[in-house]
Amino acid sequence: MENLLQEPLFSIIKQSPATVAVLEKFHVDYCHFSKKTLAEVCTMQQVPTEALAQAIQQVLLLQPNHTINDVSTMSLTELITYIQNNYHAYLKNQLPVILKQLEKTAQKHGEKFSFLLDVFFFFELWKDEMTTHLIYEESKLFPAIMALEKQSYPTDGFIDTATLEQLLRILEKEHEHSDDLMEKIKTLTQDFTASPQNCKAVQLSFAALKHLYQNLQEHLQIENNLLIPKAKKIALHKRNTHNKNNSRLT
Repeated sequence: MENLLQEPLFSIIKQSPATVAVLEKFHVDYCHFSKKTLAEVCTMQQVPTEALAQAIQQVLLLQPNHTINDVSTMSLTELITYIQNNYHAYLKNQLPVILKQLEKTAQKHGEKFSFLLDVFFFFELWKDEMTTHLIYEESKLFPAIMALEKQSYPTDGFIDTATLEQLLRILEKEHEHSDDLMEKIKTLTQDFTASPQNCKAVQLSFAALKHLYQNLQEHLQIENNLLIPKAKKIALHKRNTHNKNNSRLT
């Protein structure tokens, strides 16, 4: 905790942009005081030091830890839980925060740096699509995958594997479109690099975008290279088993 109090705000935010939401909750002016340590800012702005430090520490502890969790050996149900806890929760927390940051920078600096208006436009579009995407996964795809994994044969509660495969194809297409939009934002921001002319607010916004992009790439890699292939494999196995059982009965 003591080490955290001696870290500059910019360093804390760079380590985890999700901490911005905590700083805003405590009404900390992280733009003007980004070079100040957390302890200094708490004193200057009369913020409860221990409460703020504990809240930030909780966010930092939520960072994905792949050295502990070997996702490749997880069952589909475990993998889905991991995705929801590490990536969906992160997106739900960060999307409105980053959108608000980008809106502020676009309004304040868009006249001088017009590309900021485009960044805000594409991010808002991406945010809306991603929000719908998360709902789709959590309400349709994930329940279908988990139900199929638990299902044994013969059973009256047969889950249509063709429907699951269709849901997976939709997922792959949405991933491609999502990646295209984020690559546009990456290009507009020159790999999320703010120029020296940009103020701290722009630099922090780009740092948040970079962290989001990295988190998204991990998210997509796990779903594209682990979740989808495993789900397709089990769907094929279940269908073949179902067909064999039916052929024996006829």
